[in-house]
Amino acid sequence: MLALKKINKTNMKRILLIIMLHALALSCAQIYPIYTTDRVPLNAYIKDINNELLSYEGTWKGQWDNKVFYITFKRIKVQKDYSSDHIFYKDVLVGKFKVLTADEVLTIYDNTNLSDNNTKIVGSRFFLTPVHRYSLIYVDPDICSRSGSIRINFINSNQTQLNWKYTDTTDMLPSDCPYLNTPDPLPDPLPKEIILTKQ
Repeated sequence: MLALKKINKTNMKRILLIIMLHALALSCAQIYPIYTTDRVPLNAYIKDINNELLSYEGTWKGQWDNKVFYITFKRIKVQKDYSSDHIFYKDVLVGKFKVLTADEVLTIYDNTNLSDNNTKIVGSRFFLTPVHRYSLIYVDPDICSRSGSIRINFINSNQTQLNWKYTDTTDMLPSDCPYLNTPDPLPDPLPKEIILTKQ
């Protein structure tokens, strides 16, 4: 009887050890480099291993159309999904911007107070051709869900200037949009093309 109790305790320890090792294996996400574009496994992490996004972090400034544009980029880890039961994680840039009059007295747009997980500009991925550039998506629920794609790339070797290109992709306006049946154009808070300088 004593030998049977010892065997049961030994087996229990082994079972617990197997369960703990299995749980540890599941909790350790597989890490993939930032350039990964293929589908990744459940709970994988597309990580900025070489800190390439850090060069973009900080506040950038440019002037366009008698306005001054400021944008602050920050790298964060976000949760993404292919479907509700296939979640993964990814390092991306998020952007918070404000637009001022040319004399920088009046503020036209300002979303710098949004949380990092609720910004209107969120990074997507790197493109390597024709130039090395980073892609971001813009969606603005405050301006009738205006949307667009942004491409940024460095234009000098010390990485203090960025070329910014924005393409509007707004397709349909929601039925409650105040600009839907008026001659007033939909407000455009982002420059189409601009050179930004790091502050």
